[in-house]
Amino acid sequence: MIELLKYILLGLVQGIAEVLPISSSAHLIIVQELLGVSDDSLTFEVMLHLASLIAILAFLWKKIWQLMKGFYHYVFRKNKEYQSEFKYILLLIVSTIPAVIFALLLKDVIDTFSAKLWFVGTLLIVNGLMLLLLTRIAGSRKKEELGYKDAIVIGCFQCFGILPGISRSGSCLSGAFARKIDKETAADYAFLLFIPAALGATILEIGHLQEFTSASTNFVYYIVSFVVAMVTTYFSFKLLLAVIRKKKLSWFGYYCLAIGFSVVLYQFIVRV
Repeated sequence: MIELLKYILLGLVQGIAEVLPISSSAHLIIVQELLGVSDDSLTFEVMLHLASLIAILAFLWKKIWQLMKGFYHYVFRKNKEYQSEFKYILLLIVSTIPAVIFALLLKDVIDTFSAKLWFVGTLLIVNGLMLLLLTRIAGSRKKEELGYKDAIVIGCFQCFGILPGISRSGSCLSGAFARKIDKETAADYAFLLFIPAALGATILEIGHLQEFTSASTNFVYYIVSFVVAMVTTYFSFKLLLAVIRKKKLSWFGYYCLAIGFSVVLYQFIVRV
């Protein structure tokens, strides 16, 4: 029962931290360390990301459908009315490219440093400072004003989100704020950017899902954690939207600073 509760907690952590700008990878590493859960199986990691992806698709299905329909009508029906949807998809693709290149080039280095708790804590501090500084920028640019320079800048910021301790959603939002984009427009863009990011991460590690059937001892735990992560991710989106509308993203910055400093102190004082 205790082991099951641990996996429920991991599912909760994934669902909450995947969407909120506080770094899910960092929180999973920290919680596993505190609970003594030594499951470093890539099968488990991929399943959690897949759970969050399904929840995000469910949350954004109307916007996704609108974009796909517009893309189809513009490309295959030559309907100029849908040019904005076509351009928006191109912008999302452009923003995705830097992160793909970054992940492929530095995957082994990132995996190595992910095991170092002090490194994760330090990056949480960096994430907190980034949120506190860049969320102060007042932006008013809307969806129709986005251009390819914006897409490249946001894509470069998203690269930082691959590091354990830097939030992917937070880095995307920060990149958008740096370009003085309206906060709700930035949130929409960051949410939609999560889809190719999560899909790409899942595809890269999809081969490890074959371990799932053989991991019979953890089968039930994985399923429970998957469901918990999926449900929690969905409701975390609602929470983040509410926080963005209230212009209180700085809360997450202070939270990351507190957790980051605590982790670094734990690593160098308690564990030394």
